[in-house]
Amino acid sequence: MKRFLIILFAISLLSASAYPLTVSGTVSGSSGFALIFVLAFPTSLDTFYTTIANPFNGDYTLGGLNEGGYIFFAYQDVDLNLVPGVDEPRGFYGGDIPTVLEVSSDMNGVDIELSPPNTGGFSGEVTYEGGVTGATYIVAHDTPDFSGLPTGAGLLFDNTGNGTYTAFVDSFGTYYAYAYLDANTNLQFDQGEWYDFYGQDDPEPIEIEQGESYPDDVNFTLWPTSASDQAPVLARDFTLGRAYPNPFNAQTTIPFTLANPEHLTLTAYNIQGRASVRIAEGDYPQGAHSVAFDAANLASGFYLIELRSASLSAYTSVYLLK
Repeated sequence: MKRFLIILFAISLLSASAYPLTVSGTVSGSSGFALIFVLAFPTSLDTFYTTIANPFNGDYTLGGLNEGGYIFFAYQDVDLNLVPGVDEPRGFYGGDIPTVLEVSSDMNGVDIELSPPNTGGFSGEVTYEGGVTGATYIVAHDTPDFSGLPTGAGLLFDNTGNGTYTAFVDSFGTYYAYAYLDANTNLQFDQGEWYDFYGQDDPEPIEIEQGESYPDDVNFTLWPTSASDQAPVLARDFTLGRAYPNPFNAQTTIPFTLANPEHLTLTAYNIQGRASVRIAEGDYPQGAHSVAFDAANLASGFYLIELRSASLSAYTSVYLLK
């Protein structure tokens, strides 16, 4: 992993002059005096860009980005090994859940808050034998049916579907996890994408306790959906599409498709996980639907959109830019 990061860092420096786009912001929540690295991963995960934040005020500027979607991640390298660890302060732009930022022009105010290192996490290896490339996400929940909002996440730092990962969770306790290769870059598992949950016949608990060694053998082997009788329940029977436009100013459209008639709620949450607005609620028939999200009275920033029925849920993210 360390060698991989150093090689990609060199690649990103060599290509930095090819594109003029620049993103800047402030990293907050650091502890002590240690280098704070800011990394931007394009959704293709075929390279990455990095810079070091000002150690006194946390300001950073990251240049040389091509137009497209990026995941921004920051961590404080306390042990000076150039690799983020579960015992180091870290954070994603958009909150605890990796969120794609669409970069089409120079941007500022892309701030990242580091989470304290005492919430823990787990790590392991992902194995994949398919031919599709893309981001591989590891998603943690505190329920074995993967219902409700995710409570932790991680991703591979390459686009091959093979490699080691570290996932972070928001508190100590019992977790359940699954991994999937996001072939269509919509940040949610869809039928047909390769995935695996941790466990043999049923999701197995992952115990994360304070003062104990964090689990480092939570391994996944990604399989095509048709190869298993089970898929994460949150996306097996309905799909929440990507909002358009996104980013948006004031109003965007959220599409979703139902395999069966459902009573649904569609809710927007801010980056602190608090419900900001109930977008829609009611009975919907089988088929394709779309709902307008009017955010004229909300503050700029990322929002997590939750589509929920009595037994299923799915998520996507939107960026309100006023």
